[in-house]
Parts: sequence; C-alpha cells; structure tokens
Amino acid sequence: MNRVPKKQRGFGLVELMIAVTLGILLSTAVVQVFLATSSSSRMLDSMAQIQENARFAMRFLSREIRMAGYIGCSSISAADFNNIAKPVTTTFTPDTALVGVDNVGSSDALSAVIGTDRITIKRATDQFITITGNLSPDNANIKIEDNSIGFVKNDFVIITDCLNGDMFRITNNPKNKGEGQTTLTHANGSNTDNRLSKIYTGEAEVFGFEEIEFFIGDTGRKSSAGNPINALYFQKLTLGSGGVVSPRTELVEGIENMQLSYGVDTNDDRAVEVYQTAAEVADWAKVLSVRIELIMYGSEDNVVGKTGSVNAQLLNDASGDLVANNDGRLRKVFTNVFTIRNRLQ
Repeated sequence: MNRVPKKQRGFGLVELMIAVTLGILLSTAVVQVFLATSSSSRMLDSMAQIQENARFAMRFLSREIRMAGYIGCSSISAADFNNIAKPVTTTFTPDTALVGVDNVGSSDALSAVIGTDRITIKRATDQFITITGNLSPDNANIKIEDNSIGFVKNDFVIITDCLNGDMFRITNNPKNKGEGQTTLTHANGSNTDNRLSKIYTGEAEVFGFEEIEFFIGDTGRKSSAGNPINALYFQKLTLGSGGVVSPRTELVEGIENMQLSYGVDTNDDRAVEVYQTAAEVADWAKVLSVRIELIMYGSEDNVVGKTGSVNAQLLNDASGDLVANNDGRLRKVFTNVFTIRNRLQ
C-alpha cells in the first residue's frame, strides 16, 4: 500500500511566544546574577583597598608620633637642651616636638585639603655615632671616627649625653662614609654661637635632626567619574638633606579626611585626663598621646548609594556625625590612639 507522507509542521504562534517569554525570563535572571556578582566584586575590591591603605597610613603615622621628642637615651622633655642652630624658627623644645593644626583653611602653607588636620613631629634620627675628640665647648667643631650615617654641610645635628643636649648646624664639608675620622664644625653664621653648652665626654652620641609634617593633599588625579582623589602626604627635613625640606611626597591615597585630637595631662600625673583638638591645646608639652581618625574611600565611584538615596551608605564619624557621600564611593572610618613614648619616661 502506498503511504501518504505527513506534512512537517513548525511552531505555532502560541508556542513561539512561550519560548520567547521563557528565554527573556532566563536571560533576565542571568543578567541579574551577573550584575549582583559584579556589584559584590566591586564592593569587596573597594573594601580590600580601603583596609590596605588604612593599615599603611596608620603605620606611617604611628611610627613618627611615638618617637616625637626622641634624642637617643633621653627625650627633649627630660634633658637640658640648648639650640644654637639657625634659623631660630627651627626650634626643638618640649612644646614644639609635636604640634598640630586644626581644620586648615585655604591659606594653609602646605596646601592641605581645607577642613583637614595636619601634624608636625620633631625628633633625632634612628642612626647615631659617637664623638672622638675636641670635646670642649669652646671648640667650634667636634670629631667623629667616621661619617657612617652621612652628615653633609648645613645638616642639623643633635649631640647629647642623656642629661644635656645641643643642636647645631654643620658649617664645613665632612668626609664621606668610609674615609676615616672627620670633623663637624659649628661655626658662627649658620649658628647663633659657636659654643656648645658643656664639655661632652666620649660617650656622647651624635644624631641627625628630623622634622616631618603629615597632611592630606589633593593628588591632582581623578576617579573614573571625575571626582578628586586625596592622599596622605609628608614633607621632611632630615639627615643628609643639607637643611633643605623635601618636596611634598605622597604616601597613601584614598584618604578623604584626617582629624586629630590630643590626650592631655592636665595635672602632671603622667596620664591623659582629656582629649582636645589642636585649637584647644594650651601646652603641647603636656600632650601624651594622639588620637587619629581617618575617613577612607575606595577609588571606584557608584559602588554604594549616595546620600539621600534609598540605598545610601550610612556611615558616622567618631563624633557621631553622618559622613556625606556624594559620589557613591565606599567609605569607612578608622580610628586609633598612639602614645608618645618619650613623654612617659
């Protein structure tokens, strides 16, 4: 018998519409999963960046704050200290070893971000050498066995024996490291006098002098959406600089604000009674600790909701005030307290 072949049939309109609908629903679900995963990944990346930057910033700040006023085996607060170095504005006393500025304005000398705080720390260098000759205060020079730590002309120098200390500027060109015994001259001109305050013995130690300033500055760089990127900066006067302050140097980016308060000993019991802003501190020699608040942000915009939106990030600073978010960058507040070690001797 002859069979009559059946005619092939395609999808009907109803079947096609069902297939398209299911495809759209499946695609939408895939897109939603992708967007959620991407958003979560951006959030985690921003959080990791913030935490790493905060850790580095706190490490730099803590190291210098803890060493404020250091002069070797003693501190500037405990030793009888004499300074003949010029300019006289480069003072090193108990009340200048650590000084802060509160909420800088537009005329700030370091061009710090308006409304942020900055801090200046002074101390002796970690490296030191011992003297070998010309110990009399009447001699305008001292001898060292070798310039192993790299003194140069016009460097600020500290000499101390734990009970007394003198600071002067080098007025000659010392020999380089490894060239043997050399002289550090402190003649008139770069010094107000050529006499030290006492006769130092061979046990006295010779240090470089350091002055470092930390502040928040605008890097000049922008985020992908054109928002400014701030960073922690420093400027430094140190050993081997010839008395010249370094250009501002960026340390860590992603810091929107730095606020500082100072633990003050008000009754001379070597304990903090109150924390005050820089504007409230009457005697910087009585500051025993520094409390730091850093408001950090990630480099990516629109990671979280902006202030006023339904999904806005709600973040409060150490004072309980809401931190404004106008760019959608993830923010986090970090606080820490660091003791000035040399104030507790």
